Amino acid sequence: MDIAQEIEKHLEWIDAVASLLDDEKLAEEDVRSVSRHDQCELGKWLDSEASQALRKAPEFDKLVESHQAFHDLAGKMILSLQQGRDSEAIDAHGEFIRMSRQVIGLLQALQSYGNETRP
Repeated sequence: MDIAQEIEKHLEWIDAVASLLDDEKLAEEDVRSVSRHDQCELGKWLDSEASQALRKAPEFDKLVESHQAFHDLAGKMILSLQQGRDSEAIDAHGEFIRMSRQVIGLLQALQSYGNETRP
């Protein structure tokens, strides 16, 4: 896995979610998809055999948890906006950004772990 590329994909996904925030009639199916951590590239990788070599890293489980929380917050943020609960959406947005930074930091830690375990 190219961690730098995964970080870039993560940032692109955030941009895609941001573009959805302007859509007042977002389908429930789209909201569910955004909320599911296993629908993006990183989530698919985390659940795949390709991540096997990094699963022993102390940061791996924390990354899985943070990634799931990140997607939960994305869904909460969109639903709050759609339902006119602006203050709740603002709170979720702040937490969404914080969790995004945590996901990126954990990816960077995994990159360091991967570099250390290579012969």
